[in-house]
Amino acid sequence: MAVASLLALPFQDALAAPEDDYRQGVAAYRRGDVIGAMSALRPAAKAGHAPSQVHLAFILESADFAEQAAPLYAAAAGQGSADGHAGLAGLLLVGRGIAKDEKRALQHFSKAAEGGHALATEVLATAYLKGQLGGLSLAEVPAAEAGAAVRRAADAGHVPSMEGLARAYRTGGLGLGIDPAQALQWERRGAEVRAARAAAPAAGASSAASAASARGATAVAAGAKPAP
Repeated sequence: MAVASLLALPFQDALAAPEDDYRQGVAAYRRGDVIGAMSALRPAAKAGHAPSQVHLAFILESADFAEQAAPLYAAAAGQGSADGHAGLAGLLLVGRGIAKDEKRALQHFSKAAEGGHALATEVLATAYLKGQLGGLSLAEVPAAEAGAAVRRAADAGHVPSMEGLARAYRTGGLGLGIDPAQALQWERRGAEVRAARAAAPAAGASSAASAASARGATAVAAGAKPAP
């Protein structure tokens, strides 16, 4: 037993190293040390640590280095990371750092939503409710698939999806049968959530401000001159 434990130590150390680098990188980023964060995250990302790949990609994307962020998001997505799928989908949708491909964006948003990514869940549901994602028509998507995506977002608290479900239950849309009771239930739930959020104090935009203020430091760390 003791010999087996000793033999396992190198493997355990190899697993621990990327996790340690990731924690150090996140801690550095939270205290505003962007260069320190990138220095810690790069080895872990290179070693294939998906959370490090996503976090490093986020830092690079926030500083307009999307062409460096895209392959990192893709690598994380290849490992099943919902954050990786969502990040890659966002770049594909608008063509930042990678060729624009709305069909692939839809696929990655779908995988991210299936993995529980909150924002991707809302983006996907909104697209199905509008019938398009960017310039891509979703008219040919099976109604049941669209309905499932909207229901997932509604269950997660997305008010437009709650309201969309209510309309669908009144009209028979999204592959749902007409059900006035369900329509009323979702209308009430949506109204309650909307009212509660309107009464709550607005959240600050500190995360966006932090990303913007980090632009110059990230440019230096990425090997480019910061924008004037």
